[in-house]
Amino acid sequence: MNNWTILFIFLLVVYLGVCLIFYNFQESFLFHPRKTAQDFVYEFNYPFEEQWYDTPNQGRIHSLTFKAEDSKGVIFYLHGNAGSLRDWGWVYADFIPRAYDLVIIDYRGYGKSTGKLSESNMVSDASFVFESLKQAYSEQEIIIYGRSIGTGVAVQLAAQQKAKALVLESPYYSISDIAKVLAPIFPTNLLLRFKFESFKFLKDINYPIYILHGEKDVVVPFTSGKKLAYSFPEGVKFYSVEEGQHNDLSNFSEFGEMLTEVLK
Repeated sequence: MNNWTILFIFLLVVYLGVCLIFYNFQESFLFHPRKTAQDFVYEFNYPFEEQWYDTPNQGRIHSLTFKAEDSKGVIFYLHGNAGSLRDWGWVYADFIPRAYDLVIIDYRGYGKSTGKLSESNMVSDASFVFESLKQAYSEQEIIIYGRSIGTGVAVQLAAQQKAKALVLESPYYSISDIAKVLAPIFPTNLLLRFKFESFKFLKDINYPIYILHGEKDVVVPFTSGKKLAYSFPEGVKFYSVEEGQHNDLSNFSEFGEMLTEVLK
């Protein structure tokens, strides 16, 4: 074999090796959970309740509930890919002053939640908790709210369940859409086990959809969120934040404007 053939074989082996590593370890690339002990005591500046949900498929889902005075309804919040309720519980400050309760869950392997993490389990767990919420709230009192990775869960849940509205903060067209930007030379669509193809589900949602995305987001590209919004333009109200990044959208007036419209 000549040198070019040896080089080609070497590069092919490296390429296939990287593909294999990504396929087997993609959970660690996509998810960054913060686990907490079962007896961990949360400290928030507002009263809350803890609750566990034992799902039919071997999941034990932990949640926090914050109750507003004279509540008008509830926000069912599906958080991002890092941290846990220890970090995310603080979003109550965005909703309690607006007279909405907040229920927020940890995915399997996050915080105090346990079980095998998969896309289907994330969606089925969210649906299981949502069914429980319907015992205390009417469909017109429940708003499904997804943030970052949680938008992929929220969209699928919203396609299955009726609610007042769906809110997506920093969403993506699909995980593959993001991966193509980060690693364009790899067949990410074939390698991904967590696909979260959000664009496939918007058309099945027959109630208001609101999308908020920062134009300077370097985690989930603005182009991916905009592409999702325009895949179903007649059903989506799209808010772009010119100076917004991935984790600071609540600091901008567009965030408040969106919530005022959603929660009216």
